Amino acid sequence: MSDGALSVWSVKYGERVVRKSDVFHDYAQYGLPDGDLDMDYNFWVVRDGKTIILVDTGYDIPKFDWLGEISVTPTPRGLEILGIDPADVSMVITSHYHYDHIGFLGLFTNAKVVSGRAERDYWFGKEAAGQLEGEFSTVDDLAPVHRAEEEGRLILVDEETEVYPGVTVYPIGGHCPGELLTRVDTASGGLILSVDAAHFYEQVEHEWPFFAYTDLEEMKAGLAFITRLAKETGATVVPGHDGRTRSKFPAAPGAAGKIATVLA
Repeated sequence: MSDGALSVWSVKYGERVVRKSDVFHDYAQYGLPDGDLDMDYNFWVVRDGKTIILVDTGYDIPKFDWLGEISVTPTPRGLEILGIDPADVSMVITSHYHYDHIGFLGLFTNAKVVSGRAERDYWFGKEAAGQLEGEFSTVDDLAPVHRAEEEGRLILVDEETEVYPGVTVYPIGGHCPGELLTRVDTASGGLILSVDAAHFYEQVEHEWPFFAYTDLEEMKAGLAFITRLAKETGATVVPGHDGRTRSKFPAAPGAAGKIATVLA
């Protein structure tokens, strides 16, 4: 049962600057000038009374520099600032299994782990075949998923599923085979956390695909689905990596305001 109104905070743990031509698939086709975008690296905290749910976990940037990300506040420190003990997190929704989204999953040893079944099958299959070299996930990243499965904490979804009252996930694929959207119904309205199904506002507004995908047509279909879902539900879409989100929503109160944005 739910304990009260859901709140949603976006928590920034890292950043980098990217070029539009580097992050949007076939950007030249749009005939627009190139330019920089502030790319934030985030995880999301959904709270309902004493219940704490995370969407993704971030990763340890100083330990493993993948793409030149700059560490802002590592996840463990961010949780400390927010007053969250990892042992108290009851659920982690994994949007997908890329390093920057599940790198700290092992911290949450008591949490149920929600994943797309297609995501689990894809990455475990690659791991078993010894095909993780050059991919955006490692054996270490996947180990906490294995542990959750062994301990009966892994929840695999194949379709639209309400995983907690007011929190619904949708498998849409594209960027990864089991990419999940998360929709949260709050007192101030619905939110769609698109995470890597739509990294930037341009993708939400124009349905431009990202450069990294496992299935381009599936990604395009996913962007169209986000547009339909937002229209049908009246929910606000929050792209997963766009630094402009921080100017569209208020900062969290107190010390948390340096890293957290209040979405609802």
